[in-house]
Amino acid sequence: MIITKIPFSVIIEWMCLVASILFIPKNLVQKHWRFFTIYLLTVVGVETFSYLIGRVIQVDVNKHILYNGFLLIWPIFHIWIFAKVISLKNINILCLLIGIAIATCYIVEATHFGLSFYLYRTDTLASGAVVLLSIIYYISLFKQDEYHDLLKDAAFWFVTGCLIFYGTTTAINAFFEELVRIRIKGQVSLRYIIINIFNLIMYSCWIKSFLCLKNKQIYTRA
Repeated sequence: MIITKIPFSVIIEWMCLVASILFIPKNLVQKHWRFFTIYLLTVVGVETFSYLIGRVIQVDVNKHILYNGFLLIWPIFHIWIFAKVISLKNINILCLLIGIAIATCYIVEATHFGLSFYLYRTDTLASGAVVLLSIIYYISLFKQDEYHDLLKDAAFWFVTGCLIFYGTTTAINAFFEELVRIRIKGQVSLRYIIINIFNLIMYSCWIKSFLCLKNKQIYTRA
């Protein structure tokens, strides 16, 4: 059956999308959380399409072009969310500068290598930027005067998931070509397996974020 061959990463992404629809309240004051559903729709669209053309329809298509297109989307979304959840002065300026640096790297790398080659240097830079912003978020927590129960804080779980996944991504992208060559049972690259494991962890943390938003609304109404 086709469904038994669907990668765990695609399944968890669909689960995260459904969780965002079910758990994120529609009347939140912090409207940026509502955009997670739109972003996740893009994620599952890209990953599902990639799976269909690669495993089901088996069309010979260069998927690097597809993922290079998505490489324009996910850093922008993450940087924007970090600008919303980090409570520090001038964070918007910092996020803007990071966005400009990533866009510049993307243009230079795409011009040099073309879009048929995955722009892993831009991916590495974007992943490193997310790690940096995650650390800044944790630093900002120590500067807050009010007490927060972090385990019930949606932003905390979002950032934690990002730090775990993109911290790993940054490290393995430094050895991108070597890890792609290593194959498990001659078929699946080691990099692909590692990415999928930490993808599962990140989206599980995001689902926890959405549950925190739902529980907070219920508590507020009570």
